[in-house]
Amino acid sequence: MQKKIVSAFDPVFLVRADGFSPVMTPNGDFFRLYLDYCAPGKNRELAVCASRQPAPEVISSSDGYQIIYPYLLAEDGTKHDIRLTLSSETDEKGAVHFAFEVQNNSSARVNEVQYPLLDFSKLGDDFQNDILYLPDGLGRKIVNPHLDTQLSHTEYMAADYKNIVKMYKYPGQLSMPWAALQSGAHTLYLGSHSKTWRQISIITETEPRQEEENRFMLGIASYPAVMSGETLAYDGFTFALFEGDWREGADLYRKWAESAWLTPIRHKKSIENLNGWQRIIMKHQFGEIYLKYEDLPRVFRAGKKYGINMILLFAWWEEGMDNGYPNYQPSEDLGGAEALRRAIQTINDEGGQVILYANGHIIDISTEYYKTEGYKYTTKDIDGNDYREHYMFSNSGTILKMGNKSFAAGCYGTKEWPEKIMEIEKRHLALGSNGTFFDQLGCGFYLCFDKNHSHGNRIDIDPELRLPTVKKIQEGLNGDQWFGTEWVIDRMSPHVDFTHGCGCGMTYTPDAYPYLFRYAFPEIITSNRFLHDEKRGWKKHLNYAFVFGLIYDVSIYRCRASLLDAPVFGEYVKTLVDMRRKYLNHFIYGKFNTPSFVLPEKIWGAEYTFEGDAVIALWNDTENDYVLPVGRDKGSVLRAGEVNIFRV
Repeated sequence: MQKKIVSAFDPVFLVRADGFSPVMTPNGDFFRLYLDYCAPGKNRELAVCASRQPAPEVISSSDGYQIIYPYLLAEDGTKHDIRLTLSSETDEKGAVHFAFEVQNNSSARVNEVQYPLLDFSKLGDDFQNDILYLPDGLGRKIVNPHLDTQLSHTEYMAADYKNIVKMYKYPGQLSMPWAALQSGAHTLYLGSHSKTWRQISIITETEPRQEEENRFMLGIASYPAVMSGETLAYDGFTFALFEGDWREGADLYRKWAESAWLTPIRHKKSIENLNGWQRIIMKHQFGEIYLKYEDLPRVFRAGKKYGINMILLFAWWEEGMDNGYPNYQPSEDLGGAEALRRAIQTINDEGGQVILYANGHIIDISTEYYKTEGYKYTTKDIDGNDYREHYMFSNSGTILKMGNKSFAAGCYGTKEWPEKIMEIEKRHLALGSNGTFFDQLGCGFYLCFDKNHSHGNRIDIDPELRLPTVKKIQEGLNGDQWFGTEWVIDRMSPHVDFTHGCGCGMTYTPDAYPYLFRYAFPEIITSNRFLHDEKRGWKKHLNYAFVFGLIYDVSIYRCRASLLDAPVFGEYVKTLVDMRRKYLNHFIYGKFNTPSFVLPEKIWGAEYTFEGDAVIALWNDTENDYVLPVGRDKGSVLRAGEVNIFRV
């Protein structure tokens, strides 16, 4: 049940609701700005804190307030001609919506605005009993987030003597821009509901280690980069309170998404045949060749035997994996272009698909493309230099472990980089490919400070700029051609056919809580990840993927081999694929939810409802048999270590 929140400012920021009276931190900050003098040797991150400002003008109304600071004082005592207006408005259901406007007449740039910041000394329960639910990947459940943040002390890199801060970037690490903090009988929801798809961070913060008084802050950081002479307004920051759990927050976000940007997700019919893929590297980062084009049909048949009909083909081009981007030309060492076409056609004729890899994000700086023109189309950091990514893949030696490949990131705020991506897609299809997997297109977002790009001074709209290219790629495909990318992201994943899973929740870990994204966006097709062979407990990871409706990323020996080399692994995958096929409509088109009854510890489950028919996928990760206590299959037994599907 959603509760009506009352927010006020007199003279500190307060939030209240019926039965909810948290203790706000005395002299705490409910906003912060960070200024940048944009000159060598000058302060690049000068803090402006709410607690250090003179009394503002406060305009109250029946549903909120406006707080106006005609100028701001920085932590070094300097005065800045920056007019800051903060607003709060409570809607008819009780949620509070925050907005800010920065009118910058100072010589500094306003890089970052942290608002709202909810700074508590006490919530509904002791901090150690609080639970923070974050859509980190598919989801993460953090028990005692106060301690979790405390343990994020950098020791050296940040000003932890002031406060200990932990940040979660969206989009990227976070698949959705919201968090739910459960404390006592209440759950606090904080999310970004911006119609413009911007980069933000959700931040948590605690007191420094030497302070005895505990406090916990939850907030949102935005990156407006307001230049001198500019006025800029941001809105859509939403705070809601529920007498319930995180699902009410997920429902709130999904409802807003449907009103703002989400259109109905319609899968291609061919997606029903996608149980997963064999992810294959043909020529490794350091140059070793594992397969040639003529070997691909044999690899495909090994997968088909176990219900895996797709090959996600990496390193099929001349330079090999993580080399030569964005060239992607067939390799003579692997057999030549015609051999690749023949292999793909053979696999197609036998009912399979081959999706060719390309990277939608980075450029190899050793290529002629980068040296002659690509350097102009890259994202630039705060100093105007390329962001650089460095990969250290190696064989068994040590030199490459010290550093191998270096890359720059393409900016979608240029005309040329999106055109290059579309050119790559056309070349892939001309080779007979069933589509393209554009790696890192759904992650690797950067703040770009190159004002010569189309985004100008707006450094935070990389996500928004990628969408037109993503939509154009999909529009150019037919019903038998697919488009995939890496990382589940709420606003991008609906435009692709599948996502290659990455981040928390893609495999079994103690803090994984995949219910968050699966509940909010059950239509999204994504894979598991990080299971590369029959390591200790490997069946657990496959059982976990089965319960949560993930398809299988089969990447034997980290993509260096295939199911030809892991038949026991393949047989178990087939068991799960066959079980899933019986309820395919539930898994692909159904509504996902947590179980409707309480499960014992280490019994994992998820419910799928399709056209009124509910089933539950269960995994018994205990040493004892489990008897289903409810439903049409009441009394059925799930053996220790097994998975199965039951009707409820």
